[in-house]
Amino acid sequence: MRYTFEEIKKLLLKCIREYQWEAELSLYFENNPNEYMIIIYEDHCSFQRCSCPNKGSGEFRFASLDELYEANLADGFCLKNDWKKIVEFDCMDFEMFNLL
Repeated sequence: MRYTFEEIKKLLLKCIREYQWEAELSLYFENNPNEYMIIIYEDHCSFQRCSCPNKGSGEFRFASLDELYEANLADGFCLKNDWKKIVEFDCMDFEMFNLL
């Protein structure tokens, strides 16, 4: 199922604001074997490439989800430009709170 950035943003913010839960959203891009993750925190959010220890990017910290959406990210991604290249979303936290 496809989700817009605004839909994902709403779900992430609901997790942190209503449930005080730092949700972790995994993203998978077409023609790319890596897993990427957005994590929402009370006062910021982050983006990272997840992989074995030698291939992870570390967390890139952003003040807001909107800032993250506009930023140049790991491996040259920009969610604003590359959102349509996302082939899968996975967030157990959304399922745990019955948000989907």
